[in-house]
Amino acid sequence: MPRPVPRPRRWLTLLCALAAAAGSVPAWAQEAKDEEGVFDRLFGSSPAAERAGAAADGLALPSLVADRRTIAEAIPLHDLGDAGGSCVAIVPLLDALEIVHAAAPEGIALTLPEPRRRVTIPAAALLPSPSGACLPLTEVPRHLPFALTHDAVGQRLALVATAALPVLMRLAREERRARLAPETVRPAYPLLPFPEAPAALWSADISAGLALTGGSQQLSAGLLASGTLFGLAGRIGLAVSAEGNLTPGFTLSEARDTPDLLGPLKARSLALGDIAAPAQPLIADALAGRGLVVSSRAPWRADLVDTVTLSGPLAAGWEAELWHEERLVAVAREADAAGQWRFPDVPVRIGSNRWEVRLYGPGGESDVQIFTRLVGTEMNAENEVGYSFGIVDGGRPLIGASLASEPAGPALFASLDYGLVPDVTARLDVRAGTRGAPAVALGFNGSLAGTLWAATGARDRLGGFAAGLKLARRIGAQDLAFDLARHGRDTGAGLPPLVREFAEVMTVSGQGRIGVGRLSLPWQARYQTGTLRGGETRSAAAARIVLPMPDWQANLTLGAVRQGTESWQPTAALGLTARAGAWRLRSGITASAGPGWRIDGASLSAARRIGSSGNLALDLDWQAASGKLGGGLTFARSFGPLGLSASAGRDEAGWRAGIGVTLGLFRGAGRWRTAPAGVARSGAIMAEMFVDEDGDGARDAGEEPVEGGRFIVGASLRREATGKDGRVLIGGIAPGPSVDIETQMASLADFTLRPARPGDRLMLRPGEVRHLAVPLRPTGSIEVQVVLVAGDQRSPRSGVPVVLRDAAGREAARAVTDFDGFALFEGLAFGTYRAEAAGQVTAALAVSRTASEAATKLLIAPASGA
Repeated sequence: MPRPVPRPRRWLTLLCALAAAAGSVPAWAQEAKDEEGVFDRLFGSSPAAERAGAAADGLALPSLVADRRTIAEAIPLHDLGDAGGSCVAIVPLLDALEIVHAAAPEGIALTLPEPRRRVTIPAAALLPSPSGACLPLTEVPRHLPFALTHDAVGQRLALVATAALPVLMRLAREERRARLAPETVRPAYPLLPFPEAPAALWSADISAGLALTGGSQQLSAGLLASGTLFGLAGRIGLAVSAEGNLTPGFTLSEARDTPDLLGPLKARSLALGDIAAPAQPLIADALAGRGLVVSSRAPWRADLVDTVTLSGPLAAGWEAELWHEERLVAVAREADAAGQWRFPDVPVRIGSNRWEVRLYGPGGESDVQIFTRLVGTEMNAENEVGYSFGIVDGGRPLIGASLASEPAGPALFASLDYGLVPDVTARLDVRAGTRGAPAVALGFNGSLAGTLWAATGARDRLGGFAAGLKLARRIGAQDLAFDLARHGRDTGAGLPPLVREFAEVMTVSGQGRIGVGRLSLPWQARYQTGTLRGGETRSAAAARIVLPMPDWQANLTLGAVRQGTESWQPTAALGLTARAGAWRLRSGITASAGPGWRIDGASLSAARRIGSSGNLALDLDWQAASGKLGGGLTFARSFGPLGLSASAGRDEAGWRAGIGVTLGLFRGAGRWRTAPAGVARSGAIMAEMFVDEDGDGARDAGEEPVEGGRFIVGASLRREATGKDGRVLIGGIAPGPSVDIETQMASLADFTLRPARPGDRLMLRPGEVRHLAVPLRPTGSIEVQVVLVAGDQRSPRSGVPVVLRDAAGREAARAVTDFDGFALFEGLAFGTYRAEAAGQVTAALAVSRTASEAATKLLIAPASGA
């Protein structure tokens, strides 16, 4: 007979009594002990049932997941019963997140990092539970810098942080160290090789539109296709504008986390065609155009005191939002010449940086891409070599006319950096164009007494000399930076904007967070002054502070500009982003001071998903100079793979209207199939799940498909399920980084089926649709009960090791008996087995397709069972 489970009220009463004896009973725990019937109302009085998921007492043990990482395997989560919702055991949660905490009379006191501050979870917000004090999930964002979402199907707690957390900071550091030495990292699953094919077409996005403006009709169309050519990922784009302009584009590329590209060069990335060349301090800006670039730098690499440029594919009709530290930084609605969204000159902070790019499609689709950078003294790995070289014709596409009003022209470029010592790195940059002498820059960067520094000297194409000094230091949770530069004589195209505009310039800036209770308010400030190329001086100052809340945030920016001896011209901007139910809202107001303050303009953008396949967007803007109100309304809906959209609005040219259609195509399982547009801009997996009767890992004629199977990709349970043919397209996977995929066992209706492989690791390229066979093999189970025989007495024996061996005598599994003497072996391949324990062996036990379960008893003597 199973042992009775004690009533929760008695359990907590005993615990509180023991704590009181030690003299450490918090007030909130004492109040919980004194309140009669609270456990019966919250958790019921029936004993706990031993089964997966939610048990009879409302207990679930989901894993804790954040940033696609599993933080903890099990966190107690209790159902609040009739009150609705769930509450999470707070102490195990804080321990898993490595947050320092201690019991206090008023509740639980916490110490949060960056900025370091103390907050308290009040006792009134905590509820008693069998797992200790618990906090309702709806109350978590009110008291802690993160939110939790419970996936009841996959039994996972998804954490979204709004500020730095100790465990995420530690994992980011460990990941960065592991990537510096990838040979020491053992993946959870084997990485599947790229399919070998000299040339193949993976996917394509097709779009067409009709615009009606001022009585005229204009047609436009676009094609974006992805494939492979000689082992490289290929992308070809073709756009025909309403004015009849033809814009083609073509790129071959490859990017990896490990330095194993191009043999002895040990490169990590290669791009040919329409490319983006990296910036070089003082002598060259980041340029887009036709060319070739080879680099050993990983995609996540950033210089010590610098900015980064983030980019990625942007399909027609999509928009991208850049979020940093839970604040909206910028929005991109138009793709560049290479079909990419691009956020240039994004400032990095000292330490851990994390950006989210949230993508929204015309049919209500959404996707999130995560970018991380770790900036600090660890970037200076001793003897670490990084390089990039190539050729770029800035402003000119591979095919077609120039897209820039002043093309930079062709140039050869090369960069080399080397870690001299752990605290100093040297960097050499060279760029040679068609005019003037080659430009050369030599710099050193490193750290000294907690201050990061970078010093660079350069000679430009016209023989002028330039120099720059950058200093950065973290004080508490605040970053301060100082930048001083004197530029040479060259002001031609292709140089950074500051170099072309200023002869010399100085910038002092700061950014960080101000701790206000559980909130951590981001702020930025900047002051810049310099001498223009024409001899005048210009000064500018700006400051911004953000108020991030769980469902909305406000951005306030104040600035001022002074030209020469003129007076300061102040400006201000207020931005608000929010979620109101299903609506996504963005609004902003700009103002300036003439002799008095006046509003220059205002804008409002609202979008929401309609049903499962529709999207509605409203945009309004008003400019004080013209006094006109403009904007438009867009409605889009997907009918299977076909996307239709209609829009109407008004701008400076008058009224306008338009309709559009989009369609995606991909090749999967031997033929072309349709899908919603966007399949060519990201990665996708065409999973095929079937019962592998012969165990060869391939689907043969007569092997049945498995319907309703779902998958865990990364750390998220995908909503897509296999159809009647056993196939499903899992799209929206970020290309480049490797991703793990495994079968969700709870989705399988036949519990005797088990995946032949526990999981797979894939690395997808943009637009690639990888076919993945997921063979399920029928399995059996054997239950063994170990019984102690003493005379005529027989009793189950717990804690006895039991070994299961196959017909050849090899160990197949091992288990320890439970309190009833049972040991259960599941997921066994069909065949014959024998169980042994304490020197005793059972008779042969067979499991097969017709008899998938077997049970037996194993009798042991007292001496052997002692």
